[in-house]
Amino acid sequence: MGRSKDSDHFRIPASVRPEAEEIIKLTDEFCAAHLDAEYGELCLKLVAELARKRPSPLLRGDLRIWAGAVIYTIGSVNFLFDRTQRPHMTADQ
Repeated sequence: MGRSKDSDHFRIPASVRPEAEEIIKLTDEFCAAHLDAEYGELCLKLVAELARKRPSPLLRGDLRIWAGAVIYTIGSVNFLFDRTQRPHMTADQ
């Protein structure tokens, strides 16, 4: 999706950029397969925000877990787990 350009736009520091871009790749793939582009953009913004924290928490832990946590967080605040909303998923999915 050309996210390295987005990395600059969202001011992701170079020191954490490889980790952030891997997380963004994972969230983009999931959102494209199961959600929509808007969720992908929201996930990117959250990853960029976490990347700018000093020190960035993204430098610790499994990047797949970070990707899942980002999607879960964005889903929670956007009623993804409410079956009356579209798109809809269960928390287990």
